[in-house]
Amino acid sequence: MTEQCTASVPATDRAFLYGDGLFETLLVVGGTPLWPELHLDRLKLGGERLGIEVCIADIQTAIVEALGNCVGNAGVLRITVSRRGGRRGYAPTKNAGVNISTMYSELGREPFQVAQAATVLTSSIRMGEQPLLAGLKHCNRLEQVMAAAEAQEKNVDDVLLRLADGSYQCSSNANVFAIYGGTLLTPDCNRSGVLGTRRRLILEQLSGQLGLSAEEGTLKAAQLEAADAMFICNTVVGIREVAQWDEHSFEPSAVVRELQRTYKREAQFCCAI
Repeated sequence: MTEQCTASVPATDRAFLYGDGLFETLLVVGGTPLWPELHLDRLKLGGERLGIEVCIADIQTAIVEALGNCVGNAGVLRITVSRRGGRRGYAPTKNAGVNISTMYSELGREPFQVAQAATVLTSSIRMGEQPLLAGLKHCNRLEQVMAAAEAQEKNVDDVLLRLADGSYQCSSNANVFAIYGGTLLTPDCNRSGVLGTRRRLILEQLSGQLGLSAEEGTLKAAQLEAADAMFICNTVVGIREVAQWDEHSFEPSAVVRELQRTYKREAQFCCAI
């Protein structure tokens, strides 16, 4: 897998020093980013919440410039918006502006290939709860780093993280959904977690196309045990069914299959394949 960086990060960059920034990871097919408006909306929300000056026009320009030589390839574009450094210390300098950096990586596989059903375990890591940061794709990702390391150590595809009250929030890098008949349930992001772009796509578009009810709420162990099926989703993997969670097995789900087919159709339309 090759990587292409369009800018270096200065030592005073506040995302580097304090995690004071936001980022997005876009799937790119044939030089076209999929559903960029969902990523730009989340960047705008993060900028408003954190007081970071996010200029959407500048972000769009950076995306175009980063993908200038990527026509025909499938890849992943990361774009990071970080508050510029000023005086030393945590307190930000007012009107300091932002640094925008991009990194493109080739995907190395067919972009809409359905991943093999996953085996996941409950993580030993409990997620922190901070409503101010909840939902944002901010640059503080140490919980996710440790969770991914735990999954690697335990030789499973992923781990599911819980909040202090025992409710499940997400996997190390994806949102989680449980299926009950024609209803989809995913944890809300009022206290923690990330408002994933594919999560939003499923809630606002794909579920309705298939006549499914989609809800946000609390997802505890008893609810997972009672579910007909489970899947995780993110930008790079798309929709991935879960076959095994801890000691609980799930049968292959027709609902997940239909969601995957619908997602692929909409994604191909998005990039005009």
